[in-house]
Amino acid sequence: MNNIMQLIQHPYIGGLEKMAFGLCSSQITNAKMFLVALEGTKKGAIKSWPDLAELDHFYCLNKTGGISWRTVKKLVALIDRYQIKVIHSHHIGPMVYASLAKMLRPKLKHIHTLHDAWYLTDFKYRMFTKVIDSFTPITVVADAKAVAEVAKSQASVVAEHIVHNGIDTDYFTPSSRYLARLKLSLPNNRILVGCAARVEQGKGHKAMLRALKSLPYKVHMVFAGSGSSLKEMQTYAAKLGVSERVHWLGCVNAMPTFYSAIDVFCLYSEREGLPLSILEAMACNRPVVASDVGGISEVVNEKYGCVLPITEEQLLAPSIISALRLNYGMDIRHYALKQATLKVMAERYNEIYQHVLV
Repeated sequence: MNNIMQLIQHPYIGGLEKMAFGLCSSQITNAKMFLVALEGTKKGAIKSWPDLAELDHFYCLNKTGGISWRTVKKLVALIDRYQIKVIHSHHIGPMVYASLAKMLRPKLKHIHTLHDAWYLTDFKYRMFTKVIDSFTPITVVADAKAVAEVAKSQASVVAEHIVHNGIDTDYFTPSSRYLARLKLSLPNNRILVGCAARVEQGKGHKAMLRALKSLPYKVHMVFAGSGSSLKEMQTYAAKLGVSERVHWLGCVNAMPTFYSAIDVFCLYSEREGLPLSILEAMACNRPVVASDVGGISEVVNEKYGCVLPITEEQLLAPSIISALRLNYGMDIRHYALKQATLKVMAERYNEIYQHVLV
């Protein structure tokens, strides 16, 4: 049995974390999967993300700030204990730790997925990535063509494979809008524009709130997610005078219910790879309005939504109105089923795992 470890930074629900979880729970790959987070504790992780309890092999290394040699030793101990053959890292922190583990265990195969490449615009991270890539062999995968192009142009890092993120389209299905709003205590007599993202700087919350100010009064915004900027965003909404038209749901576990409750999904983020939230919304048959960053334009087109430049915020409100007027029936979901499913993603990664193990 070729045991494979998915290595993530923290065990709190987000796009790449859900992608790694999906690989571990899909049971499509012919290997035993281990999900390991550098930070946090298992108890705390399961409390905030109950689905993690379903995994047979889930571990947290409780890393503190900075580079921790103790964490490297914990990681190597897990690799030895479970005879891990492939370590699959996600984002720069896990890439560093996986590379250090490989230096100590040279037979270990290292695959790294680039979920976005924004950090490569920073000289320090760019040089860091180049050094790691040159010292330890890594099979690099990008989750979108745009991400692969930035990695090559900014850091001369070549992605050998491009694998779009996939979602469980049996789980993400549309349901009754009325009942979904009832479950989430949302108004049924309003038009709802939803966003699912961590409430942090750069995720577009302020731009969406500014757009809300110029949208008709019957339009409300619904934000799913928590983060360090929550209080700041709530204060900003009050300053704009739109607080009564904004619903902050915090962490939502039943995301298909969230997508079914809204009329349009909006993500005006400054940086992304290929966000799962967009694919999830489309699988729930919701049109999408998003910024043209990362690989978003690879899956969203004008027939099912709108992609606009991050530098043209003035187009955000009109784009939302346009998306509300789309006549799409069930076409968006059918389109999503062809784009990126968990099954297709897992099968593609399984091919890569088998290739590096030869």
